[in-house]
Amino acid sequence: MRAIKNERRRKHAVSRRLLAVISASFMIAAGLVAVSPATTAQAFSADEFDRGNIISDANFYDANAMTEAEIQSFLDTKIGTCANGKCLNVLTQTTYSRPADRTVCAAYAGAVNEPASRVIFKVQQACGISAKVLLVTLQKEMGLVTSKSPTDWSLAHALGYACPDSAPCDSSKSGFYNQVYLGAWQFKRYSTPDVWGGFWAGQSRTILYSPSSLCSPNGKWVTIKNKATAALYNYTPYTPSAAALAAYPYAASGADAACGSYGNRNFWFFYYNWFGSPTDIHPQGITIERQGGADRFETAVQISEAAFPGDNPNVPVVYITDGMNFPDALSAAPAAARDRGPLLLVTSTELPAEVKAEIVRLHPQKIIVTGQEGSISDAVFTELSALAPTTRIGGIDRFDTSRQIAATFPAGTTKTAFIATAAMFPDALSASAVAGALGAPVILVRGTDTTVDQPTIDLLQSLGVTKLLITGGPAAVTPELEASLALVPGVTSVIRYGGANRYIVSAATNRANFTASDQIYVASGYQFPDALAGAAVAGMNKVPLYLTPSDCIYTRVLEDMDNFGTTKMTILGGTGVIGSGVSGFANCH
Repeated sequence: MRAIKNERRRKHAVSRRLLAVISASFMIAAGLVAVSPATTAQAFSADEFDRGNIISDANFYDANAMTEAEIQSFLDTKIGTCANGKCLNVLTQTTYSRPADRTVCAAYAGAVNEPASRVIFKVQQACGISAKVLLVTLQKEMGLVTSKSPTDWSLAHALGYACPDSAPCDSSKSGFYNQVYLGAWQFKRYSTPDVWGGFWAGQSRTILYSPSSLCSPNGKWVTIKNKATAALYNYTPYTPSAAALAAYPYAASGADAACGSYGNRNFWFFYYNWFGSPTDIHPQGITIERQGGADRFETAVQISEAAFPGDNPNVPVVYITDGMNFPDALSAAPAAARDRGPLLLVTSTELPAEVKAEIVRLHPQKIIVTGQEGSISDAVFTELSALAPTTRIGGIDRFDTSRQIAATFPAGTTKTAFIATAAMFPDALSASAVAGALGAPVILVRGTDTTVDQPTIDLLQSLGVTKLLITGGPAAVTPELEASLALVPGVTSVIRYGGANRYIVSAATNRANFTASDQIYVASGYQFPDALAGAAVAGMNKVPLYLTPSDCIYTRVLEDMDNFGTTKMTILGGTGVIGSGVSGFANCH
């Protein structure tokens, strides 16, 4: 980065400050200057470069990314024999102690003749910026990670900190130790809760290709997806043009030459070359548990057994719903979570033997069946009635059933309700566990409608709901219906959790409602039964449940695991439903 004339504007890399390095061996990977490649470790394409997600937060803010020994070994491998005794694998620095700096960096204990690897390691731990990020930045700014004969000037300005384009470098900020600490400090400062810097996560704006006035067009509309990417843009406020990306590892030529900037491009390429995909996340220290049977009925039983262990747990209630058809089931999980009972599955005509045995073990005080006779037959209802007092909640259609279940939430006990389309199950499932944790109902609507129906208005008013949370994008619940919901008397807030697909909707819903959780559940986003049974238990225990594809897991989920302090992931469903890609943390792309 280089830093800051006024602590809010990052000065860009300056060609005149890089001439010595360029002439020494290769073009440096700072802001505007291209760079020859370091050793290529992996095959990948510039097509993978995402301007809005250059590196994940989990990879960027990893205080334990590398040990001191790993950093030293890495430098030894990259540099080999040093030609002038100043290379990073042999460099030592006498450092001085720094006190903790607010919420940015912890204290740094100075020492005599610390190896560069130790300085990088200690700064990583003090400021919470990955050593991998620091190494890549040292390379893209001054080429120091591979230099066999670095200059005093390049070492003194190792991370380009306090070297604005329009003025000489600030000599009080020079020196390898100062540069590594202050560069990491600035990276971390951009992530602190108070808004600081010109770029931030969630922002959509045009980011320039170059400071050159000759460029036309000069910039790309970018939605910045995370704090780490915002930090990189604050540090180097340019995004590479298509020509600059295509030209890697060299500069663009011809008419494109004046419109090339390479700092963030080279950061991404160096990181990928050396450490793998910057956006892939591979959590460490996560215990994996699977609750999955031969079919959906056995899986629901296993979820119940894990949540309610023992020979006679004497649960207050068991909810029963149709495991073959989702409409009547979607609103049941939050009610089961509220009542602290499991949700088990049957077919419309059969009570599976394993489900019956589980009900006997649970010894419930009562059983509630969701759906009318068309969903669960009278024969099944009668068989259940022989096990415990049984009642039925069922309306003339899925909407009526949903409203009837929601009406069991006592008026005034919750000011919040979730709204989801009844046409598809994923969005309602995304809401179910969160709704259960909040003690809120899930109400199904015709998502294609443009106005809210009167029975739903009456229900919301009778419950005393003031806040509505919509799960699903405009294709699921129309903007017109959203606007109509906002006009319901008593409703003061309508918030939508949307996204490009069901997995992003699921992640958005969880992120907005959980800040910490030592456990998460993941379930198939293609089949509703496992997530449905899991949502009741997840909601009861106030644990997030995420929908996932069968063979990979979205990085948003993995980032949440890191942010939440998660140590256990429970997979709902057998290996035929959720495969080894999820348990192995294969990242979805």
